[in-house]
Amino acid sequence: MVSERYKILKYLGGGMSSVYLASDIILDREVVVKLIKVDHHDRDKSKARFQREVESTIQLSHPNIVSVLDVDESDEYHLLVTEVVRGPTLKEYIRDNHPIPLDEAVRIALMVLGGIRHAHQAGIIHRDIKPQNILLDEQHRVKITDFGIAKALSETRMTETNQVMGSVQYISPEQAKGRQTDERTDIYSFGIVLFELLSGRLPFEGETPVSVALKHISEPMPDILEYRDVPRGLINIILKCTEKDPYDRYRHADDVIRAIGEYRDNDAPYTPSAKKDDENTMVTAVAAPVEAGEPPKEGEADREEKPKKRRLFLLWLIPLLLLLSAGGVLASAFWPEPTVATPDFEDSTMEEAEQLLDENNLVKGEVTEEYDDSVEAEHIISTSPGAGTEIEEGTAVDFVMSLGEEPYKMEDFTGENYDDVSNDINSLGFGAVNIEEQYDESEPGTILSQSIEPEDEVHPAEEDLILTVSQGLEPIEVVDYTGEPYETAHEQLTSQGFNVEVSNELYNEDVPEGHIISQSPNYGGFLPGSTIQMVVSRGQEPGEKQYVQNITIPYLKEEGSSAEEAEEDPSEEESSESGKGDKEENASEEDSEPEPQTVEIFIEDKDNDISTAADTFEMTEEREYSIDLTIEEGETASYKVVIDGETEIEDEIPY
Repeated sequence: MVSERYKILKYLGGGMSSVYLASDIILDREVVVKLIKVDHHDRDKSKARFQREVESTIQLSHPNIVSVLDVDESDEYHLLVTEVVRGPTLKEYIRDNHPIPLDEAVRIALMVLGGIRHAHQAGIIHRDIKPQNILLDEQHRVKITDFGIAKALSETRMTETNQVMGSVQYISPEQAKGRQTDERTDIYSFGIVLFELLSGRLPFEGETPVSVALKHISEPMPDILEYRDVPRGLINIILKCTEKDPYDRYRHADDVIRAIGEYRDNDAPYTPSAKKDDENTMVTAVAAPVEAGEPPKEGEADREEKPKKRRLFLLWLIPLLLLLSAGGVLASAFWPEPTVATPDFEDSTMEEAEQLLDENNLVKGEVTEEYDDSVEAEHIISTSPGAGTEIEEGTAVDFVMSLGEEPYKMEDFTGENYDDVSNDINSLGFGAVNIEEQYDESEPGTILSQSIEPEDEVHPAEEDLILTVSQGLEPIEVVDYTGEPYETAHEQLTSQGFNVEVSNELYNEDVPEGHIISQSPNYGGFLPGSTIQMVVSRGQEPGEKQYVQNITIPYLKEEGSSAEEAEEDPSEEESSESGKGDKEENASEEDSEPEPQTVEIFIEDKDNDISTAADTFEMTEEREYSIDLTIEEGETASYKVVIDGETEIEDEIPY
């Protein structure tokens, strides 16, 4: 029983939740119950987000949206109760009926858009439109489910790999990039669904969710005509729905509905915006640079003239250099070199420093590098001489350049309990520390792997760290065996590692003997080794009959026992008259007080066990006795009377 109202009938499966068919005992109707595990790392925030996002979906009332009937929560689960839709998912329908006739595909597409439009008008975006979330009822009407769940769970740290892979096939580029979403996000996903509905194929597939997401971001939609002949109007709708930039898509679901209504008149090919940009880029790239013409060749006369000019130039240059050299020696002897204060180079780049060196007639000396947390990489930490020092022009200045923050050599946290090392990890200052949980034999909380390998050198502020943490053993969904044979339940549960106990055996008019009346617990996931308690039926309570057996219990100690003893002893006759008189008087007294005999009554019936006496008494004379017997249908009762340790009377009484 869930929320004291919903009786679990059957486990249906699960993706982001465990899904059950249940009975609403108050309204006497079948419902679908979805149990979604609470994020234990941030329980309060998780609950608030779930209430905010999912409760708003209760207001949605549309023939193409699965009705949400109730929302509740416990310490372990979020509870979502919806109507029952009996029929396949659109994913199953496409698989079993491809190729789907165009008119039928268009009819389904319009119903999907009708549900999306109604939700958008209420301010609710689905964010996880995919065929697995679209149901077809027995009248082939579309019903979209799980509105609000994707947003409610978008911040959880638990990642169900199968669920992610299923959703990423239909994810919009902005979702894949972690950007803001709006109505056009659902329109993109609808475009992918329409492609699959018409072709029976997914446009983008890959071995990992990341590879598929990258294709949504960067690769153009494949040509659907490779898989099926589809009218140009419908192809245009798919291409516009799936534009990479949300601003190039249809703005509202109404726009898509209108386009589908007119698709037969839309024969002009549609060119996606990304392809237009590529074509413009290619045209620009075709233009070739203009090549300069070759300079004219020098004549023979010019080549003959050059040696003559070079000889004249050398005749003037050598004396001039000697004169200047002598002047320099004299100048340095009488006039000292001018000085300059060393500029403040700290926190400058080397390019800026070289400009200052030139302005102050200084030269660059030795450059060394070291780590510094306070100075940005490739900026100057210090100089020698230091800033403000008077030095001669032309002096070399040495620089110490920053390599930036010293990288952190990653520790190996695997095998540690996350709670024990979380403070140490958070103190390292990573951009984000994300926890992914998975079931494992390790103790819950044990770190199984880390995205940054041990000994890798990283700058934590520039990196996100992903830790995979054990959830412990994977809980096994418990099946409700109520009404099933106990032996079947015992065999299956023990084979899964559960302990099974019979807590009681009761008569029951409706449950056959040996079948289960009730089970605790009867739903949810539990670890192997947990105990499942069963109340087992003894079948219908048997009929019974009351019977009274009247018997006569004899007194076996005879009253004349003293006279008999006198006859056996001849010496009594030879006694004197006075002696004879005394004996007669004594015999008379003994006859007046008979010796008691002990009687035990033993009974075997519904209420008594013959191993224990039902009644015990003493008697000194014969008496009548009534034995009350309760005999069950098909059984036999018995009794026996034991006098002074000897069985004197016994009998059996059939039903």
